[in-house]
Amino acid sequence: MATEWIEKLADGIKEKNHEAAEEFGRAQHYAGVIAEVGKEYFVALTFSLQENVAALRRTLQGDAASSEMSLKTVKAGEVTIERERFPWVDARLTHKEDTIALDYAKRPGAKGTGMEGDAALGRKTRSFAFHVAQDDTVYVQDAFADSPRTYAKPEELAREITETLFGA
Repeated sequence: MATEWIEKLADGIKEKNHEAAEEFGRAQHYAGVIAEVGKEYFVALTFSLQENVAALRRTLQGDAASSEMSLKTVKAGEVTIERERFPWVDARLTHKEDTIALDYAKRPGAKGTGMEGDAALGRKTRSFAFHVAQDDTVYVQDAFADSPRTYAKPEELAREITETLFGA
């Protein structure tokens, strides 16, 4: 049986740490939701990117600017996107825990001609962080932007990535 001073001490702990404990519980719940839904989001994102690359390839077919483009799955949670020329593109998209990272380089030149430059130089990285709304829906936001853009659907992020890699 607890003595009076133990009960007071326990009451103080409850009072002072209740909010922190609730926040910790919410964070744990959100991490679980992200772990479950994040993989599905990335798979849908990869599928949408594959569709975008195929549509772009079809649309450019027969034009002087046409070039081989590919999206390849390296392993679970990692894909590469490449284009041989005009613009030359070398990109890697990875999903780890609560983040999707796009590491890429692009040049106006062509692969194998020296015009593409060093793939290690001029590389850029964009990070997208998973978030969970109060109703447990998952969305992705630009991780380091002052005004982060929200991507509720994988197709929206796929469009952003496609435009980043192949746009002017």
